[in-house]
Amino acid sequence: MTKITLKQCRYFKTVAQTGGIASAAQVVGISQPAVAQAIAKLEDQTGLVLFRRLHARGMELTAHGVEFLRYAEQMLTYADHMEVAVADIAAHRVGTLRVGCFQSIAPFYLARIVSGYSEKRPGVVLDIDERLQEELVIALGRNEIDLAILYDLGIDDTRFHIWPLANAHLYLIVPPNHRLAKRDSVSIHEIDGEDFVLFDAPQSSDFFLRVFAKFDIAPKIAFRSSSIESVRSKVAHGLGVSLLSMKPVENTTYDGGQVVPVRLVERMPPTRIVIASHVDAPMNALAEPFVSFCQDLFGPG
Repeated sequence: MTKITLKQCRYFKTVAQTGGIASAAQVVGISQPAVAQAIAKLEDQTGLVLFRRLHARGMELTAHGVEFLRYAEQMLTYADHMEVAVADIAAHRVGTLRVGCFQSIAPFYLARIVSGYSEKRPGVVLDIDERLQEELVIALGRNEIDLAILYDLGIDDTRFHIWPLANAHLYLIVPPNHRLAKRDSVSIHEIDGEDFVLFDAPQSSDFFLRVFAKFDIAPKIAFRSSSIESVRSKVAHGLGVSLLSMKPVENTTYDGGQVVPVRLVERMPPTRIVIASHVDAPMNALAEPFVSFCQDLFGPG
């Protein structure tokens, strides 16, 4: 059977609604013979008698015609939805954007990003993937994700497009009974030789070790953890001090302990939080508005 067209369905529906060829032709704005030919061809294609011809009283649907009208209306509704969808796609209002986020950044920003962007652009699906820093860089290179929110720990700007989001400033955390806990600020040299809890996520640990080398200090690494919250908990229980970049709103740890954040007097470049894409990957059309939204949400670093 030859495929039924949307035009045939539209003409058929109009005849059914108006009750005649002449009135339908006037509604759709074409000649009466064109409408009559379309209906005749539709009946020939389907093998159905869709109308009873009542001469002076026009046309009325047969039982087959009533049933066929139900499907024709569904088809026309889907076609209308398709036109809207095409317009939304062209205007970047719908689609899927694959976004990776570094696991240590995610608890601080990711929920706000997803909820805020879903409210702003409800037609855009954010396919979120939380990974470690190095895994995000690899995923961008393999085109497994469109964008990644991560630290700028030496990202190669010849391979990646990079947009700055915020600056994460290094600070010290100590337990409440520590000798430095009541100080407003301290020198990083004051933790030389101290027991230290190292945030040991890939690349992050290298960053902290470079800080030690830069200031020629040698804290004693007593514990390592790839979880910021685990680091904070160990510090709260007096197992060492630590340096971190991300700062929770509260100083209470998951297990009810307390840490005391202390500002460092040394001026050192902050760690940038950025959003990145791979230069060789096809740019998702939804990426640019998402990047702008994230920059507005993070605000000045």
